[in-house]
Amino acid sequence: MDWEAAGAIGEILGALTVVATLYYLARQIRQNSASLDRANEFAQASSIHESNALYVQLYAPVIQDPEMASIYHRALAGERLDETEATRFSLFVKTYMVWAEDLYYQQEAQLGFAAVSEMGVLDTIAPYASKLLSTHAGKAWWQLDARHHLSAPFFDVVDREVIRGVPLDS
Repeated sequence: MDWEAAGAIGEILGALTVVATLYYLARQIRQNSASLDRANEFAQASSIHESNALYVQLYAPVIQDPEMASIYHRALAGERLDETEATRFSLFVKTYMVWAEDLYYQQEAQLGFAAVSEMGVLDTIAPYASKLLSTHAGKAWWQLDARHHLSAPFFDVVDREVIRGVPLDS
């Protein structure tokens, strides 16, 4: 065998090696993409599960404590609450709004419900948030404390998009 034939055989082997390497890399990329897709699905499911667990936990005091249930219903009916009751209800409102803020930022990051629902978080929470924030205790919490407990961007969005129909002066 002369050098020319050996060089041709070397080029053929080199080309086959390149093709085999490209096939191997393409297969690895497909496997990696499938793993990433699965990890994203798991993260989304975990985010939804955690949001649901927090939602259930949010209402636990109202469900489990008859006094808190009474405070909740009287606040939503527009009745005045004493100072302790107003504090308890405003803490419920705060907890709800912090939960809503978490959902809002999940939506911004395209996680959780935002990844599976076309309805925006503000569209979902606005009617109930408006109801809570139109109560005497809810208004007081919004005016005095909300800025200290919510991020500025979320506060501003809620103030602009949700509060616009809620009279906060009374």
